Amino acid sequence: MTKVPHDRNTQERDELLTINEVADILKIPVGTLRKWRTEGNGPEGFRLGKYVRFRHSAVNRFISAREAANQ
Repeated sequence: MTKVPHDRNTQERDELLTINEVADILKIPVGTLRKWRTEGNGPEGFRLGKYVRFRHSAVNRFISAREAANQ
């Protein structure tokens, strides 16, 4: 088994976030984030059972891509 080095910064960037937490980060209504997700326009998320989760790093990539598209 390969041992992955423990790096607190990497761990924090890849923290799993709920849809409510992502909506708070983006400062948008949860309904907007749900709509974006169904349309494939929001941050990349995935299901863990019946729950939708987002990696913090995926949310940061989404924000960076939106910033770059508006420059």
